[in-house]
Amino acid sequence: MTSLFVRRFASALLLSCAMAAPAAAQTKPAAPAATATKPVSPEHLALARAVLDFTGAGRSFDSVVTKLLVDARQSIIRTNPTLQPDLDLVITTLNDKMKNSDDELINKIAGVYAQKLSEAELKDIVAFYQSPAGQKMTASMPDILRESYGLAREWSQQMSVEIMNQVRAEMKKKGHEL
Repeated sequence: MTSLFVRRFASALLLSCAMAAPAAAQTKPAAPAATATKPVSPEHLALARAVLDFTGAGRSFDSVVTKLLVDARQSIIRTNPTLQPDLDLVITTLNDKMKNSDDELINKIAGVYAQKLSEAELKDIVAFYQSPAGQKMTASMPDILRESYGLAREWSQQMSVEIMNQVRAEMKKKGHEL
């Protein structure tokens, strides 16, 4: 279960990055990461947040709290099954209470965008995502990422077999049978 959560969270982060990539690729190369953050205006931060909203990247975190609560419930039920009725009420209440808690994370990510991209660049990105091509990309991105993930998984499995075959062949040349 936890590995599924990690994959979903990683996919959400990948989605966030992938959605901003087309417009960001048109900008100058990124400077090395700075240790201090530069101050950004509220307008600059709002543009960065708009990019996250237009791309749907913010929505990709919607199920994280629910998933964490379900995992906590399952962990507790495993050792204390008699607590299930009360625990289910607590989990439901906390889920309702915490449903917008990902806003803090999204705002922090918007801050990263604002640090890395100028207001002008963010305006260009927003314009792109408001265009028909940007809207199509946003709508298509979940399928693109799902198919890409499948292709990457398949490629990784094939490479794993190929690498082991190559290692065995090279080790055999050295007199070692694996």
